[in-house]
Amino acid sequence: MAQQAGATLDSAAFATLTEPFRRELLAHCYRMLGSVDEAEDLVQETYLRAWRSHGGFEGRSSVRTWLYQIATNACLTAVQRRARRPLPSGLAGPGGDRRSRGHGGLAGKPAAGADR
Repeated sequence: MAQQAGATLDSAAFATLTEPFRRELLAHCYRMLGSVDEAEDLVQETYLRAWRSHGGFEGRSSVRTWLYQIATNACLTAVQRRARRPLPSGLAGPGGDRRSRGHGGLAGKPAAGADR
């Protein structure tokens, strides 16, 4: 069902055209993000972006391909934002903070009983 350039859809027609892909888009986003909650949010974002730009959809690709491209871009943006978000102090991973490893400034001292 190809759309003519500049053609607009009402909300019912848009839903009819795009809703069959929701479950597979959710699986796609989940595979990219590893979180069901985040994947659901990004599928909503995908549908919002698709709705806002559906007038520009020219029909040169399938609706499925178009939605997957939007979903992929939304997920990649979310992953980039997640990587840039700073962690609060004390929440670094296992090797992030020397104090959390139990060294306490005694890294150079031999363990008790090591000379025996």
